[in-house]
Amino acid sequence: MLAILIELNGVAGTSTVVVDKTLLKITSTDGRLMTSPDLIGAVLEAVDETGQQVNVRIDAVMRDPSDPEGDVWLHRFSVPDRYTGGWREMCDPGPDGVASGFPIAGVWTSDGRHERGPGLTITCTSGVIGKCVRIGYKPWKEVGSISLWDYHQACVRAVRADYGGDGIGHTRPGTLIEIFDHIGIHSPEPDPLGPPLRFEAAWGPAGAVCVGKTRIPELLPLNKLPERYPHLAGKIGSLCSEAVDALIFNRS
Repeated sequence: MLAILIELNGVAGTSTVVVDKTLLKITSTDGRLMTSPDLIGAVLEAVDETGQQVNVRIDAVMRDPSDPEGDVWLHRFSVPDRYTGGWREMCDPGPDGVASGFPIAGVWTSDGRHERGPGLTITCTSGVIGKCVRIGYKPWKEVGSISLWDYHQACVRAVRADYGGDGIGHTRPGTLIEIFDHIGIHSPEPDPLGPPLRFEAAWGPAGAVCVGKTRIPELLPLNKLPERYPHLAGKIGSLCSEAVDALIFNRS
């Protein structure tokens, strides 16, 4: 679930609401600065991806113990339960059992573009946007002089198997993939616990740069890819490799 923050209830005299990495920062009209840990119990008025208004309550905030840099703050969010009249967890647990989320700057379009500018997005750690942040592709960060904004976007496209960059994924939950890059965040490693993964595709922020094989051929056969996405014609099969100019690469 994605939610775009528009207002904050329960905090009197709110002047500005911004996000710093994964922390909400609220400046009151009298100049007081509050961050996410100060906002436990506050209710966000938000809009979900279908355009429906939803209230999101902050129940708890803690640093992500899996993040050595300390940038990621895990928020426990809850939303109204229309069946019980109470509140329920907003986020489903991810593979590590964590049922949390966090805000990040920018908004996401229906075709999967992450746009800078006013507004922020709430993402769950079980969702693709949150997963890519937690594995190291933090859109606010730089590696040397290289911004990771586009790397995070490319990671989201790769995990979703969004070959055409139109927001349509071609994968299934639980499908094993390996993400790697050439800037030192993740290097390709053999999987000692199962059959070796095969190179799938190279990725940029607008989708696949080239595709060696599709992840789930039953969903989208490789030979049908250029028909659906003409810009990938001549960029499939053996013509695609880890040597092409791209940001993210994956095996599956």
